[in-house]
Amino acid sequence: MKYFLLLGAVFIVTISCFAQANFPSNEEVSDLMNKANEKVNGFEKAIEAAKPFIPQDQFAKDTDAAATAHQIINTLNKNGPTAYALVGLVITLDDLVIDAGVNSQDVLRDELKAATTGKPTNIAALSSVILLNASATDCLDISELIGHATLRFINVEETLLAKLMK
Repeated sequence: MKYFLLLGAVFIVTISCFAQANFPSNEEVSDLMNKANEKVNGFEKAIEAAKPFIPQDQFAKDTDAAATAHQIINTLNKNGPTAYALVGLVITLDDLVIDAGVNSQDVLRDELKAATTGKPTNIAALSSVILLNASATDCLDISELIGHATLRFINVEETLLAKLMK
């Protein structure tokens, strides 16, 4: 009986040490969530700057996507990370990247059309394109960092499950 208890304790300690070596720490996840929140705030500022130059329904869709990202971040900060929530955040951040890119292209296309007809270039519109592009890059960068942490999180979970199933 003592042998099995000792074997079980060694097994749990081994798994625990393995998990700690690869598992994203609470500090790392918290840092990533803070950075993600900053990037989503930047996206909101960019779409606010582009608001006069994009359709109202697109602006509403974008603000809703940003609110969703904030909600997921707040949930992760409150409840701690889960693979499901982390993947949800990566997908939502990727949606923001796409939204910023589409808005950027639409505003730029409209300004190019105006320029070909002899109308003066709207500097505010072009400035919003720069902000949208910077926001897309920022959201993509943090999404990638969270994606890597998520893969490590999932790897540890799967490894532990596989060891427990043996």
